[in-house]
Amino acid sequence: MGIIRVLPQDLINQIAAGEVIERPASVVKELVENALDAGAETISIEVEGGGIDLIRVADNGRGMTAEDIELAVLRHATSKIKEPGDLFAIHTLGFRGEALPSIVSVSNTTISSCTALSSKGWMVSLNAGTVKEKRPKGMPAGTIVEVKDLFFNTPARKKFLKTSATEQRHIIDTVSRYAIAYPDRRFLLRVSGRNVLNLREGSTLEERVKAIFGKTFGGKLKSFSREGHATGVHGIVASPDETRPNRSGIYTYVNNRSVKDQVLSSAIIEGYRGMLMKKRYPHAIVFIDIDPTLVDVNVHPAKAEVRFQNSSAVFGMVAKAIRETLVAPQQKPAAVTDHKTGPCLVEETPVKPYTSRNEQWPRTEPVFQAGLFEETKTTYSDKRMIGTFLSTYLLLEDHSALYILDQHAAHERITYEKLKGIYTNATMNSQMLLTPAILELTPVEYGAFEEIAGYLEQIGIEVSPFGENTLAIRSIPTVLDKGDMTGIILELINGVLQGNLSKGDYLHDILATIACHASVRAGQSLSGAEVAALLRDLDEIGSPLTCPHGRPLSKKISLDEIERWIKRRP
Repeated sequence: MGIIRVLPQDLINQIAAGEVIERPASVVKELVENALDAGAETISIEVEGGGIDLIRVADNGRGMTAEDIELAVLRHATSKIKEPGDLFAIHTLGFRGEALPSIVSVSNTTISSCTALSSKGWMVSLNAGTVKEKRPKGMPAGTIVEVKDLFFNTPARKKFLKTSATEQRHIIDTVSRYAIAYPDRRFLLRVSGRNVLNLREGSTLEERVKAIFGKTFGGKLKSFSREGHATGVHGIVASPDETRPNRSGIYTYVNNRSVKDQVLSSAIIEGYRGMLMKKRYPHAIVFIDIDPTLVDVNVHPAKAEVRFQNSSAVFGMVAKAIRETLVAPQQKPAAVTDHKTGPCLVEETPVKPYTSRNEQWPRTEPVFQAGLFEETKTTYSDKRMIGTFLSTYLLLEDHSALYILDQHAAHERITYEKLKGIYTNATMNSQMLLTPAILELTPVEYGAFEEIAGYLEQIGIEVSPFGENTLAIRSIPTVLDKGDMTGIILELINGVLQGNLSKGDYLHDILATIACHASVRAGQSLSGAEVAALLRDLDEIGSPLTCPHGRPLSKKISLDEIERWIKRRP
């Protein structure tokens, strides 16, 4: 008997699901694309348990007959391509006929649908791809897909998912991207009982962008449009001073399909060349309108990537359009509130802080990097200050050695230890901001903030909701009275989004990030009194050897070593 055999159909479906359905956000993406292809004017999405417990997508599109529903859950059954040539002229978001079969093979799914010409709809219930029930159902024209218990029959896949909050953020990002691409449609997104998006239909691209990213951001936008042979580019770019520490603010589309394309993102950054600070990235939303025969959208199982026939021409067109837009004469800007202005502090009774909807963070048994910091008997305040180097390194001496102390690393460690003490001992001295610092976030950033809100509250950073996806920073611990709190929170959010906060030492990474941003900087001149206080504080926290990130605080150079260098002794 031969060793080659045909795989059973259920296993084939699960393999296909592994290519198309990576996480709950993949399900949302495929169902939203189907709704858009069906001409829906309103798309409503509801999510529970990070998308594992429930994903419900309802639309008022064309709907399906009972026969259509049963065919739609079979692999490679589609209404969008009919012959091989259609693959090279794709005009729809979905076309492979893999989405619904992949989804139903790894979940318990109910599909209800009704066409505008029918007096009744039909409901089909499936378990792991097997039809369990089929019956008529009264409903308006459109389709409702309810996906429950995602990956219940593929536990190996399920265990690789992130936390519920992380999966929710991916879903919010997915819906936001399609809401931007289709401002003429209404999108509603409800996550774990909270209304995240409620976007009216019929808005312009500019209105939709402002609705998602906030009014403050909206005052710094420029629209552009350029036409070429068989290719056009249009979109919106933000001013170069409205940046993020990563590429999360870059949204790229090809024929209204959201893609993550290296050519397009690189072209956008090239358009901003010379206008951005180092390691900062722009906000830009760019649409490529191109003859479908000049781009291959069939190069990725999830249709997340494309391949241009002439990528260099597309690159040049995008970069040139963005640069011309940015250097064009600036219209009088709309009045905006500068939320980056430093806070004014007064003593006052704290207000009720932001309460996260996610899991609580116990004060007992805090997680810190065990063994990272080596204790030492070396002290600093008994050394004599003899100068500074580049306003960055403090030069100290005693009778037998020269010490070079990094002032930022030293202050960073002091601030970290004070914050850790607040968290561990549940005692804090907070100060109310006279004027709350207002921070507008995208829905995705707001979801990331919810992951760290409990930690911030427990070290005395009191934050409350201030409208949809907007926060008001109202109170901070006195140790952070000179810190840029909006910058600190944005940096923490970026850490969550980029996965830079290690799950094993989440709290340590949060405190270390805050301490870094709230400490004296390299190149900042310190007075004699400030240096004395810095050295004294180092001794009070145990004269550590490293900063919270593990870098050494100081370098000791013995007199014996110095004299050997200059040949005063053998």
